[in-house]
Formats: sequence, C-alpha cells, structure tokens
Amino acid sequence: MNNEANLLSAYAPRRQPALRWLPWVLLPGVVACSKPAEQARTAQPSSVPSVAVQVQAVGTTSGSAEQTYSGTIEAENTASLGFGAAGTVRQVLVREGEQVRAGQLLATLEREEYASLVAGAEASLREARDHARRSQQLFQAESLTERELVQATTALQRAQANAQVARKHLKDTYLRAPFAGLVASRMVEPGVTAMPGSPAFSLIKTQQVFARAVVPEAEIGRMAKGTTVRVQVPALNRDVTGQVQVISPVADPTSRSFYLKVLLPNPGLRLLPGMLASLRIPLPPGSSKPLVAVAPQVVVQETDGASVVYVPDAAGQTARRRRVVLGPVQGQQVVVAQGLAATDRVIVAGQQRLHDGQAIHILP
Repeated sequence: MNNEANLLSAYAPRRQPALRWLPWVLLPGVVACSKPAEQARTAQPSSVPSVAVQVQAVGTTSGSAEQTYSGTIEAENTASLGFGAAGTVRQVLVREGEQVRAGQLLATLEREEYASLVAGAEASLREARDHARRSQQLFQAESLTERELVQATTALQRAQANAQVARKHLKDTYLRAPFAGLVASRMVEPGVTAMPGSPAFSLIKTQQVFARAVVPEAEIGRMAKGTTVRVQVPALNRDVTGQVQVISPVADPTSRSFYLKVLLPNPGLRLLPGMLASLRIPLPPGSSKPLVAVAPQVVVQETDGASVVYVPDAAGQTARRRRVVLGPVQGQQVVVAQGLAATDRVIVAGQQRLHDGQAIHILP
C-alpha cells in the first residue's frame, strides 16, 4: 500500500500545471473561429437596395393667351321620326346618308283602310249636317223643341270631330321630313308593321354644326358666350371659325366639369357628327399667368386611373408618391393643376420602379 501511495503522490504535482495552462492553449483557436463569423455578419446587407434616380426642379411655363380643348362635332339638331298611325309600310323612299329637304316624303303606309274610314266619316258628317240644317228650320217654325235642336247640333259636332280624326290618320300614313338634313339611320323596310311613335328614321340637321368640348370647373369662369373660337378639324385638315353659343349651366356631378358648344357654319356639309375637333378659345386679358408644368413622361399612370409623380424627401433618400391633377398640354409639357408647386423637386428618371417609401440615391 505504501508503494502505491508514493507513486500517486509522485505524479500528482505534474498533472495540475497541465490543467491550468489548457485554457490558454485553446484560446487562440476560439478567437480564430469567431473572426470569420463576425466578418460574415459584417458582410450581410443592412437595408433594401436603393433605386438610382434623377431629380429636377419643377419650375413653371408661361401661360398661353388661348386655351386648347379637345372636342367633337355634333349636329345642330337631331330628330327621331316615326309614323303617327299604325299600319304596314308600303314604301321607303330614302336611304341612310341621303340629304333631304324640308317636307320631303320619306315613307308611306298602306292607306286603303284609313281611306275607307275617311269616306265613312265624311258620309256621316254630311248626314249630320243635313239633319242639323233641317232641325234648325223646324225649330224656327216652332215644330221642334230646343232639346231636339241641341241634340242635332251635338251630333253634327261629333261627326265633324270623327271626320277630322279620320283625315288625320290618313295623313299620318305619309312620313315627311320636318326640316332639311341628313338621314342618319333608317329603321323600317317595306312590308313591316309600324306602330305610332316607333322610330322609323333618325334625321340630323347639319347646315350648321356644334363643336362640343368639356371644360374643368376651375376654367369655366373664363368662358363667355359670343367669344370667337378657332376650331381645327384634323379629318378635313382645315380650320373653321365660330362663336360660343352654349355654356352648360350645371356641372357634371362626377367630373365636376362643364361643357360648351361653338356654332360653326357647314357649307358643303363636310363637317360630320362625331369628327374630332380642337377648340382654341382665347382667354380674357390678364388671365394668362405662369403655370406649374412637367414633362408628360414624368407622370405615372396607375391602374386605377390616378396620375402620380414621385418626389424625393428632404434628405433625398426616400421617394414619396404625390397624386396630381393634370391640366391642358402647353407645348412639350403638361400643366399640373393640383399636387405640385413650382418650388418642388420631382424625380424624372427611374420613377417607373418606385413605390411610396422606396429608398433612392440621386445620381449627379
């Protein structure tokens, strides 16, 4: 036993120094392993990548002495024509697109039945008239009572009314143009049954026409009746001069806009309803002023129809979405009626890739 104790005591002092130095031996390896992890964390991106953009001051453009609006040509008058009596169509005498004069016959109905009614009504009228004449003579001879005379007179009036209605129905078998114009559409053919009031033709009056345009609420106050307006019609490659005749007294409840109509002469009937027109309306003196405007490509059209631009925030690090209301085109720019000030800066390149709050970096 003593020999074993001596052996253990001889080895014990040698083990303790080896255990005390072990942490110091392992420490370089631990430090070496921690450095790559720290470097990996440092290499990871700390934010979403920013979008490169270009920025430009908004500024203004000089207002024009006239305002341009897009519009369309409209007929001076449009009428839907139909027979005043029921019957079978016998003749249709005009075609679509044909020019007709006032009072011209357009179509007729079969009239034998109505002619028979007229003949019967006129026979009854002759009989009632003769009866009334004889009743008057008898009354004057005191051979007829006053009541019987009144009955004869009433029968005559009834017969006159019936004959008048019958003649009116016979006349209504003829359909005539109420004014000179163009046949815009034809809805009847020979052999079909026509009902009173059912449309048979659409007739438009085009000796004069209107150029109709929509004007925003903010600009309608500058318009006045009687103003001379130059209207350009691209389809005919010509300008026509007319005057403002109609200004809508009530705004459209949805768009808050008004319409106006310019009356134009139409010699040769070449101006046709539906043609596009450009109305150049002179502005009152002193109403022209600098306008906030941007290049059209700066504006982003969203899926809901909204027009927006993007502007940088004060630090120039984030894009902000700004909804705008556009006005008319002035030269190579479009007027911004609401949403931007002349002192603002707007993103002019890279805006198609932006959303509100997007990180940006501005290119020099």
